Amino acid sequence: MVFQIFHSQSLCLRNQSAKNALGTNLYAQKECAGIGVKMKKILVVFTGGTIGSRIHNSTIDVDEESGFYLLKLFQDKYHYDLEFDTLQPINILSENCTPNHWEILLNAMWQIDRSKYDGIIVTHGTDTLPYTSASISFIFNDTEIPIVITGSNYALDGEGSNGLNNFCCSVEFVINTALPGVYTIYEDNHGKNVVYLASRIQEADSYNDQFSGFGGDAFGEIRNGEFLLNNNRINPQVDRLKEQIHSHTGSFDAKFTFHNQIIAIRPYPGLDYSILQFAKKPKAILHSLYHSGTGCTDVADCSIAEFVKRCREEGIDLYLISFKNIDRDLYRTSREILENGAIPLQNISFEAAYAKLCIAYNQTEMPPQEYMIKELFFEYLPRFS
Repeated sequence: MVFQIFHSQSLCLRNQSAKNALGTNLYAQKECAGIGVKMKKILVVFTGGTIGSRIHNSTIDVDEESGFYLLKLFQDKYHYDLEFDTLQPINILSENCTPNHWEILLNAMWQIDRSKYDGIIVTHGTDTLPYTSASISFIFNDTEIPIVITGSNYALDGEGSNGLNNFCCSVEFVINTALPGVYTIYEDNHGKNVVYLASRIQEADSYNDQFSGFGGDAFGEIRNGEFLLNNNRINPQVDRLKEQIHSHTGSFDAKFTFHNQIIAIRPYPGLDYSILQFAKKPKAILHSLYHSGTGCTDVADCSIAEFVKRCREEGIDLYLISFKNIDRDLYRTSREILENGAIPLQNISFEAAYAKLCIAYNQTEMPPQEYMIKELFFEYLPRFS
């Protein structure tokens, strides 16, 4: 891997106690070392999750004060001269998160005057963090300030919690890079503070609780307070990120609601589609394939090709992920699935595709299929030639 150190400016940081650590605004002195410095201002959006939880009688649950407790811990330990505003539109364990919660969160964030802030940090539970990260990246793909989503492996008062470190790295990314765009930052089990494009982070594995970046590589990392960009063929360069601020799709407004339902299906040997009868018909279905872009077609009740045909007859759009390049040679089974009317998506993660479909079929700016094809925030990796 080739890393490029990136920073926008150095900051003067020194010890300053908080004026109101548990209120809606956390203040610090506006001058540093006697030199007039415009103090950085960050909006912190609390949503609950492990990073917003406390432990009581061996049970972890969200706590109303934990978000502000995080800010107090941060100020006590790191002593940055910053000003924080706070917002808490929802307060849930993230496993309970649905698109209706995204609606509340996104509407609340949409009302924010982003010109008042140097960055926004969203604290979130880790279970569904990749889905919320992707949804934020699609709605705020033209943001001129960094928006960072982060979380914690354990409650803040639990042994081994990385929540405070993740928050600190998120702050450092905001104030030291000022990169426009939407990112997710999380410390892995090797102590690396990984920076992901929010549209590419994938669910954590269920054994090591480790996130991964779609395509195998993350966007970069925070090391000693500096952002190191991972230069490779799949990551955008800084100039592309800056161009992104002109790419607003207009897909969201204050009346936006997630009223049309999307369902997602993952393949496995023996998946019997005859069992899938829809009492309430979804607008669209996301169906992932095996890694080679294939699925069963030769066993009657397990044939995805027949399921695609049935969905088409019932007026349900069915999207397939993820093909590497549909213009190259494909397996016979892949051809049969596509010939029955499935809509192929190339080089996009399950999490990003699901979040994008939920938005596509609930926005009115453009036809859903057109919305899905349009790249919003680097969710599509380069095709293989």
